[in-house]
Amino acid sequence: MANTNINEISKSLETLYLDSKFDKAIDLLLRSKSQLSDVDFHYNLGTVYTKMGDLGPGRYHLELAMKKGYIGSDLLNNLSVIKSKIQGIDLTLSNDVSDQFIGIVSQIPISYGISITLVLLILSVLLFKFKQIKNKYALALLIALSFLPIGIHQGALAGKTFAVNINEMKVYEGPSSVYDVKATLPGGLKFILGKQDSEWFYIDHPVSLSGWVKKEDIGIL
Repeated sequence: MANTNINEISKSLETLYLDSKFDKAIDLLLRSKSQLSDVDFHYNLGTVYTKMGDLGPGRYHLELAMKKGYIGSDLLNNLSVIKSKIQGIDLTLSNDVSDQFIGIVSQIPISYGISITLVLLILSVLLFKFKQIKNKYALALLIALSFLPIGIHQGALAGKTFAVNINEMKVYEGPSSVYDVKATLPGGLKFILGKQDSEWFYIDHPVSLSGWVKKEDIGIL
């Protein structure tokens, strides 16, 4: 019965999408959230918002779908559409190499790193078993190197909190609206949050966007 309901939801969603009835598609998704997987819910919601031109919520839900483990070409294409339209700088569009690296790593689910590590571990053991590697020290080195994907992923993202601004957002010089506005940014930018002061967050990266933003303006990933 559950599968039947999901199929009906998918068909209805597809019809609404093709008929450009995006508001009804969003309403259907919200009503059906409990029956959908997290990936399906966030991916479809992000796709509809992107089609509507609401880049902030579109980016937010697509990034959540990616965080949940989905990294299909359709999702990546939707993200590319958003990045091509935003008039600003986020992690993946920054001129800073470290920002770009963190942005790229953040788009790779940890499950991918674990899978690569497991494949490399199995390969190392097989090479040793069939005497392609005869030195135990070489085997130990290969095993250590097998954990690099996880190490790089965890090392690059350790202690970092990512967010997307849902709507147009003002960046202030301090944690209050009494401070001067440094910049006004369009919805759909991805950045790394730093310290928090009550209902305000500081943008750490990219450095070009550094400043204070209201908690109500962002969606934390």
